[in-house]
Amino acid sequence: MMNRISSFHSYQTVQNDMRKQENKIHHNQAQLASGKQLQKPADDPLAIHYLQKVGQQTEQLDQFTDAIVLSRNRLEHQEVMLRETEQFSDEAKRLTMESINGALSPQDREAKARELQELAKNFLALANNQDESGNYTFAGTKPKTQPFFADNQGRIAYAGDDYQRKMRISNSMEMPTSDPGSKLFMEVDNPFGGYKPNFQLQNASELLLDKAYNQNANDSSIYKITFVDMGREQFGYQLERNGSVVKAGDYDNKNGISHEGFSLRVKGQITAGDAITLSPRESFSVFDTFKDAIKALDSDASDASANAELHRVTEEFHTAFLHLTKARTDVGVRLSTLDTQEQQNEDFKISLARSKSNFEDLDYSKAVIEFEENSRALQASQLAFGKTKDLTLFNYL
Repeated sequence: MMNRISSFHSYQTVQNDMRKQENKIHHNQAQLASGKQLQKPADDPLAIHYLQKVGQQTEQLDQFTDAIVLSRNRLEHQEVMLRETEQFSDEAKRLTMESINGALSPQDREAKARELQELAKNFLALANNQDESGNYTFAGTKPKTQPFFADNQGRIAYAGDDYQRKMRISNSMEMPTSDPGSKLFMEVDNPFGGYKPNFQLQNASELLLDKAYNQNANDSSIYKITFVDMGREQFGYQLERNGSVVKAGDYDNKNGISHEGFSLRVKGQITAGDAITLSPRESFSVFDTFKDAIKALDSDASDASANAELHRVTEEFHTAFLHLTKARTDVGVRLSTLDTQEQQNEDFKISLARSKSNFEDLDYSKAVIEFEENSRALQASQLAFGKTKDLTLFNYL
């Protein structure tokens, strides 16, 4: 009885060893066929967990890459539109400068006005431009809403919002992919300081506003400066605030005029009786500048006030040109950032792929050696199994 138990135990041990070697052979064959070191989670649970994390990171990087491509398309489209509006502003500046010429006939000025009207129309069309998806480029975060509308008086109103659309291009970075039209076209810094001048000049006057500021941000008063001839080649002035005279004296061209935080400087040849009314305005709309330029060209070429107005809108068009150039430069910086981030993402993907390969990919030379060793071990187990199954007590009787 004891011999039967011992023989069965030996038989079972050799059989189990043979099956174990067969499983190793099958595992080696699966590795060699797939080229993968890990065939199932039980092979290395920690490595499998790490590989899952790597897969998630790679998928996230692919999403970031898609976001970068979309952001680049939007920014490149916006850059083209800004370049066009920039050129229109520069062209409008050139036309208004050419219009400040006493030799122009009424027909010439009318032709200039028509050119400006066409530029204004095209400028508005660009501001209302849509991309290939039908989204308005300059509507802020309301891309399905047309941003600019003209009323029956020709005044332009903005229907978008003041925010930027953004795309996440990495774990730590969001990229603005648009700029609101209100900031680009309707909130351009006033080149004359904090006021808009309205000229009431005498014939042949060449008076222009240089700068006007007010240190008191709460002062919304309307100021008016009137110049008088004091004799001795000296001009005096009278300063009014909301219709009441607040200061008078000799005008010093070097120091200008100042009163309780308000300061003003003028330039050009003064003529007795010249006056400038100043209304508070920190920024201006390019659309209003087009409208003012066209209106000024309705006046006679000898109208000093209209010519001063043309000087003003010329300066505003130049400021708008610089403003739009800066906006386009900002878009260029964002595009450069996208290129840098895209390269960083690609480098990170390569690093993840290399790390994944270290855990997952098979070392063929090592696997072949292991396969051969396991094959020899299996042959030995098979030989031992053959001898064990034939081993009985009757062989010794």
